[in-house]
Amino acid sequence: MHSYNELLCTFYMFETITGTFGNGLLLCFCGYNIITSQRIRPIDVLFINLAFSNIVMILLRGIPRAIHSCIQKIFLGDIECKIIIYLQRVARGISLSTTCLLSVFQAITISSGHPIWAEFKARAPKCIVPFCVFIWVLNLLIDGVVTLYVTGIRNNTNSNLSRNLSYCSVDKHALNNSKLVMWKLLYDIVFVAFMAITSGYMGVLLYRHHWQVQHIHKTTLSTSSSPETRATKAILLLMSTFVCFYSFSSIFVIVMDNSKDTKPWMIHISSFFSLCYPTISPFLLISSDSHMPNCYNAFKRMKKS
Repeated sequence: MHSYNELLCTFYMFETITGTFGNGLLLCFCGYNIITSQRIRPIDVLFINLAFSNIVMILLRGIPRAIHSCIQKIFLGDIECKIIIYLQRVARGISLSTTCLLSVFQAITISSGHPIWAEFKARAPKCIVPFCVFIWVLNLLIDGVVTLYVTGIRNNTNSNLSRNLSYCSVDKHALNNSKLVMWKLLYDIVFVAFMAITSGYMGVLLYRHHWQVQHIHKTTLSTSSSPETRATKAILLLMSTFVCFYSFSSIFVIVMDNSKDTKPWMIHISSFFSLCYPTISPFLLISSDSHMPNCYNAFKRMKKS
């Protein structure tokens, strides 16, 4: 058992450090681009929003689990649990919303030259910041109710009606009977639906573009794709990664909610899948954005000088 806890401790620490480093790197690159560029890219604002929400989620979910696995001691009271669970849910909602905004913005960016799409292209960059503010306010308000159903493990008196999170406890019976579950479900469905629609649209555009220029690739030496195409593929991969990991995490949460005895391994697997997307996503964005390597090379030149 001792070696098992040490393994969990090492795993959570590694995932937390890796995810924080990747999102911090993305924040630095985007901040550098905003400071040094004459023209601010609207997509950098979305990257910053996504990276910041990922860091909050990784730190507030990974560190408590790492500490609990390392020292095997309950160290959080009611107030700490309420704050941590609340910010976790807010960060998750913002991550979902920002990923959806990225897909919508990229779909508008690569859309055809129809006058209607041209109008959307002109207005979309101006709406990025207001939309980011809106999703922050929306998530802060929606998830405020969850604090009523969160307590510390030491103050939990009815384990049969609570979901044990190892370091905190959630009254699943009261939470499921509240309107919060319905609102969060509707919230997730709306944003996932937009992601699915824009993903399908971008997929069709990419396929059509590939079919139209296929003969050009056969007659030229260079087959490198355009920056827009690389960005679109990266965002499609980003959305697929989000849906995949959060679907697995949600499945385990549903199983735990309907199980009389929650197994510790189920809690850890659910946490693993929920932390995979915020850990992997910054590396996907950095590797696909042509501006990121340029920024990295600039840092190297500054260091040498």
